[in-house]
Amino acid sequence: MAMPSIGRVHAQSAMRPLSTTVPTMILAILLTILQLSVIVVAADTKLCNQHEELCSRPYNDVTFVSTHASFALTSQKRPKVPGTQYKGIADQLKDGVCGLHLNIMQGSSASEVSLCYPDCTVNDGGKLLDTLNVVKKWMDANKNDVVTIFLEGMGTDASPTAVVKAFTDSGLDKYALKGAPKKWPTLESMIDDGTTLVVFAEDSSIAAANSKGYFIPYGDTVLKLEGPFKYGDEWTCGPWNRTTQSIMLIPHFIVQTASYNGVTYNNMPYPFNLGTTNGYQYEFHAVSCRGGQSIWINFMEVDFYDQGDVMTPTLKLNSLPYKDDGPENFYPKFFDADPDTPNVSATASLSPLSITHIIVLIVCLCMSTTLPFVFDELRI
Repeated sequence: MAMPSIGRVHAQSAMRPLSTTVPTMILAILLTILQLSVIVVAADTKLCNQHEELCSRPYNDVTFVSTHASFALTSQKRPKVPGTQYKGIADQLKDGVCGLHLNIMQGSSASEVSLCYPDCTVNDGGKLLDTLNVVKKWMDANKNDVVTIFLEGMGTDASPTAVVKAFTDSGLDKYALKGAPKKWPTLESMIDDGTTLVVFAEDSSIAAANSKGYFIPYGDTVLKLEGPFKYGDEWTCGPWNRTTQSIMLIPHFIVQTASYNGVTYNNMPYPFNLGTTNGYQYEFHAVSCRGGQSIWINFMEVDFYDQGDVMTPTLKLNSLPYKDDGPENFYPKFFDADPDTPNVSATASLSPLSITHIIVLIVCLCMSTTLPFVFDELRI
């Protein structure tokens, strides 16, 4: 029996009832719309501190990198003055640093506040207001990032009124969270409320000077562990007497005794072995201290943050994917011993397919099997 010509087959297909072709066309259109909607949803996904996964986590369940004496810059190749950082605050924030430690002292007059480390004769970081202006500019352009400022200096000679004025004049006060809540909000709610700045004041007179309540008393809220350390010291994790504190800060940097301009200091920066200090020892220190404390690690305070790699272990602590990630090296092992620990939901981070991915795969599968049939139906 002779086979029908190709033209006849196409003609016969074209003459099939609309009851067959129309539903198929509608199905194809609906699948296309679904695929496009998934793409739009993915494009509109909110990021909190650069990660979607962090949005639902309370502020005190997230680990952040913070920089010790963030303003105290020095040169890596030809240092003229001792310093704790090679890159400025704008670059620090851009690179993922979320905590800034500012050592405040009286400037040239009582109405002026300067940033100095270890004092103003060694590294004078300029006026507090100038640094706050830099932070304000960055926060204006990055409204989905939560930033924390630590006003360091117990017994500082800086005027409390002048410190408050610097925040007001910079405009940063509009972003400040008012007081330490009994239950910390999620990063997403802080972003939605526009309260993306948390300010801790170490000196009680500074904290009390702010009538709006956005200088949170350091000692009542922050458990600062032992440190800094000298080269060769073991990383320790005391004190063990936590009371009301809900935020843990680990000083992870090394200091040395050295002279500058004929004066001896016990807390001068130690810019050596940074690949080790800011490498596997960063990770080891964090894990060791989390195992002995009852609250989460919130801030790892470092010198020369851009040397070594402090970002990868921070991703691990936050159960976030990182380069060369895999189930066999997921971190840290103490999660298994403490099921109530925040951030233990490794499944979400390790799962190869999210709900969005699954929907996209289903849509693509349906379209791959349906569209050829549709095209065949419409082909003339």
